Amino acid sequence: MKEQYITTSYGRIHLYSRGNGPKALVLLHGAGCDSAMLSWREIMEAFPNDYTIYAPDHLGYGLSDKPTNLIGTAFYSTHIGCLKEIVDALGLDQFALVGLSMGGAIAIGFALQYPRRVKYLIPVASWGLSPRFPFQKVANWYIYKTNGTLYQYNWLVKRKHLAKYFIGYSLIGNRKNITAPLIDEVLQACARDGAGKSMQDFQRSSCSKTGTLPFYSDELKRLRMPVIFFAGEKDPLVPLKDIKAALKKVPNGKLYIFPKCKHWAIKENPHAFVEIIQKYY
Repeated sequence: MKEQYITTSYGRIHLYSRGNGPKALVLLHGAGCDSAMLSWREIMEAFPNDYTIYAPDHLGYGLSDKPTNLIGTAFYSTHIGCLKEIVDALGLDQFALVGLSMGGAIAIGFALQYPRRVKYLIPVASWGLSPRFPFQKVANWYIYKTNGTLYQYNWLVKRKHLAKYFIGYSLIGNRKNITAPLIDEVLQACARDGAGKSMQDFQRSSCSKTGTLPFYSDELKRLRMPVIFFAGEKDPLVPLKDIKAALKKVPNGKLYIFPKCKHWAIKENPHAFVEIIQKYY
């Protein structure tokens, strides 16, 4: 695994890469305590070397710069603009773009703005496809009127049993896959400087009084490249029904469902995910 920094007009981005082949993939991680390695380590290691895989830490995450004002209406346009500068610096003219959760919303937004650059779009448990939060009014109050997210992260880093419960409730379907090393990795990520604030910034940039931001439903028909959706059958964060609804709106789409899995379905099934991508690219 190689590491490098790319300087953008938005800040310095830390980037992992692996392989040296002509097929380029860019992997975008999710929100909260996430980072490139937490989401994508197993996936990057599973791809053969005839691919070149890139995985940046988003602004505010991992070892990338952490701006203090990354919140609000410019949240997604900033991440999309930053991604544009990253792929330009890497010299990538066309590539497959994979995005998990928040990263999926960034990937879809990028593909809508720069469709010629994206050879395959691969949203994984993607944000941007669900019209509402569960319990929308309560969620809006919690996100904007409290600092509950910050307190939640402080609780998690001190209580392994809470971290294990959270992972089992929302991220991992098969409890046998909730190993002690995984719990420790999540706890370390939650304890990282700014992890709670990064999640709160995402939430406060992604929730309105009546729904979610962004919600790409009316724009999906403009995606002319092949779109390969992935979903966990039991994902409580991005319901399968929302992804099925999105599938109907893209001209050239496929959907792969991992049975009994939740939000981190690909982390539970990295080799299956890679095998499916290899069928297309």
